[in-house]
Amino acid sequence: MGPETPINHSTLKTPILYKHIWLSLISLLFPVVSLVSVIGYQYYQDLLQASYQPYFNAQQDIIDNSMNSLSRELGHVQQLVRLVRFNPEFKKAIELNKPLDTQALISVFSGFMNASPYISQLRWLDEKGKEQVRIDSQQGKIKIVPFVELQNKFHRGYFQSAQSLALNDVYISELTPNIEHRQIVWPIEKTLRAAMRTTKNEGLRGGVLVLNINLNSALASLQQTSENSLSILDDEGNWILHSDSSREFQKFIANYQKSEPSDVSAMAENIITQKQLHNKVTESRLVSYGKMTIDADSEQPKNLFFVVGSSPQLLTTLKTKNVFLVLLPAVIILVIVMFTLWQFISNGKKRHEIYKQLAIEKHALAMSNQQLKEAYDKQQEMQDAIVELRKLSSLGMMVAGLAHELNTPLGGATLTLSSLSSATERLGEAVASGLKKTELDQYLKETTQSIALTKQNLRRATDMVVSFKRSAIDRHTDESSNFDLVMVIKDVVMTAKLNLQQHNIQLDLDLPEKINIHSYVGVMSQVLQNLIDNAIDHGFANRDRGHILVRLQVTSADSITVSVSDDGNGIEPERLKNIFDPFETTARGQGHTGLGLHLCHQWVTQVLQGQINVESELYKGTIFTLIFPAKVTSIEPKS
Repeated sequence: MGPETPINHSTLKTPILYKHIWLSLISLLFPVVSLVSVIGYQYYQDLLQASYQPYFNAQQDIIDNSMNSLSRELGHVQQLVRLVRFNPEFKKAIELNKPLDTQALISVFSGFMNASPYISQLRWLDEKGKEQVRIDSQQGKIKIVPFVELQNKFHRGYFQSAQSLALNDVYISELTPNIEHRQIVWPIEKTLRAAMRTTKNEGLRGGVLVLNINLNSALASLQQTSENSLSILDDEGNWILHSDSSREFQKFIANYQKSEPSDVSAMAENIITQKQLHNKVTESRLVSYGKMTIDADSEQPKNLFFVVGSSPQLLTTLKTKNVFLVLLPAVIILVIVMFTLWQFISNGKKRHEIYKQLAIEKHALAMSNQQLKEAYDKQQEMQDAIVELRKLSSLGMMVAGLAHELNTPLGGATLTLSSLSSATERLGEAVASGLKKTELDQYLKETTQSIALTKQNLRRATDMVVSFKRSAIDRHTDESSNFDLVMVIKDVVMTAKLNLQQHNIQLDLDLPEKINIHSYVGVMSQVLQNLIDNAIDHGFANRDRGHILVRLQVTSADSITVSVSDDGNGIEPERLKNIFDPFETTARGQGHTGLGLHLCHQWVTQVLQGQINVESELYKGTIFTLIFPAKVTSIEPKS
């Protein structure tokens, strides 16, 4: 790569934007005005929607309260008709095998009507739909309808529906105007009918008990405010409750009188056909909807739709208020933007000079970064070299330990051979002077013992050499294989024996007889030696004796645990969290690099596919615990 072109002030030109200030200001201001207008309009819409929400919440509260109030009334109706139906006196009055006791029925009905002001009619119809007893309540006065005025209600919908009820079920009718003698009662009585069957299976006369509830006062008491008006719509499009009372039950009245309705609201049809009711903003008001289901367990449940609309003035007021809330900040923003653009352009040259200087410094920084990268690469090479030196150092310690251990068996063999040589010389002298049988027997005995002792010492030396050879080969094995972990641990301990003796440290093993695993034997050996060396160098620094315990456990069929514990100096709590970081050491002045435990962590987690944990208490000792699988998956081991 050739030399880079130098960057200086002369190579960077000043843009035209900073040379023609007024033209630049106008050209920049136009899109800013457009952007502020678009954002302002969107903000106005969002603000308007947010200002609707409190009113929608208030409307929803009106709907919820109204539905709860009406739901309670309907619950009372069901309870009331059940009380009448299962009243002992009522059941006695209509017993099957006795004459109908109309006086008893009148007495029971009168008692219930006196107790509840909402009951407008209470009657019992026989199986043919003929009213047998009926009591009306008009303006708080109870009227017993004469027998000649009783009507046949066989064709009325509530009688037909009640006939198909199960024994203990209650039928709740639609909310409709009351009809007497085929004429709608005026003023309209908003009536709900509750009915239950009486059957011969109970020993009673077959028929239907019907209770009429006048809901005029209950509906009139529903929540109304100066800002919102509540309306209620049924499934058929009839306004049951409306701010304009002339529109109530228009469709029902027109159908009953077989005339065209004067006004069927398109809004009502739209509400009924919606799958999901919600809040809505019309051209003139805010509207909220809610739906209430009556007699939900029946085959044909009936729905009431609660509609709350705001006054027309409210929507106009909210729009006017939000226009001012948006317009004032928009004007302020435009003024600020104009001033900012002026400042930006008028100071352009000065800023551009700063940009030039930054570009020059950036170029210089890039060159510095390149130099840092080269230095980092060199550092990595040095770290790799340190790792290799540590391996060689470990191998050297193994050789020194082997040489020390070989001294004993080889020295014993040499001494035995020397003794055997002396015995041979004595035998020669005896032969020359006349060999006796006792001397020959003594020579043979000493020779046999010397040869056995020599074989024993040579066998020990051979075992040490084999162990050393196995350890040396294991350390340079980069492929996973099957091996006996117990043998590997013993080989590592043998190579460290000289170092342990020099520091007066006792090392004990708590191992099973044999454990075969499939892993990386070289990495395993190196990790164990690093942990033992770490205990010797740091755990027992400035101590004249110590104890190390290496324990091997099979925690499960697929998991192995090896722990290396000592009773040495321990590790400070503040250093425990960084103990596996590279170059973390307290003995750098003594030739330690701080890579030993870092390499152990890397090898255990990345090669042995396990984990390494450390626990330590200052001045009491340290435990390193390795947990790894008995069989690793194939990977390329990392240095």
